[in-house]
Amino acid sequence: MDKIQKIRKAHEATKRSLAEGRNIAFTAKAVIEPIEYLLQQIEIKDKALEFYADQDNYDEYDLGLVDVDRGNRARAALKGEDTP
Repeated sequence: MDKIQKIRKAHEATKRSLAEGRNIAFTAKAVIEPIEYLLQQIEIKDKALEFYADQDNYDEYDLGLVDVDRGNRARAALKGEDTP
């Protein structure tokens, strides 16, 4: 199970507990770590999307950067890996 799936599972369990009226004690670490991880993943995916959204990376008459990249940035971002 990857980290996002673990965060999602913990989130669902917390929502169920709150809906059932149970008191839940949180530590700062338990709240901050998943948020920091998710923010990092958003930044990685935003960076890849910005690359593909930038029209300067396309060339109508020649191979543009997007053609050369062949989706490598997107695949890396989906794995949660940062790209240059």
